Amino acid sequence: MILKRIFLALIVLAASGLTGAPVVAPADAQGLADRRPRDDNSIEPGGYSLDDAVELAQSRYRAKAVKAETVEEQGRRVHYIRLLSAEGRVWTVRVDAATGRIQ
Repeated sequence: MILKRIFLALIVLAASGLTGAPVVAPADAQGLADRRPRDDNSIEPGGYSLDDAVELAQSRYRAKAVKAETVEEQGRRVHYIRLLSAEGRVWTVRVDAATGRIQ
């Protein structure tokens, strides 16, 4: 059993060396959040900015945001946030930009 694991690890390392692609362990997925600077339009007057919504969702679900975007639905701005749990589960939540209500 141990030899099998070592053999598989060597194959993965050899394959990554041949292709030049980095090996990403599942635990490294926690660092995938988009940290690009936001423009000035991301602040909602009297509401929740995209950054605020990301922090709200991350703290409520104890997960890491891997993607976030704002869309307009029926005249309202809604933040869509894709979350990744420590167990590897991925799901999307909606946050109302005016109220901060998570759906």
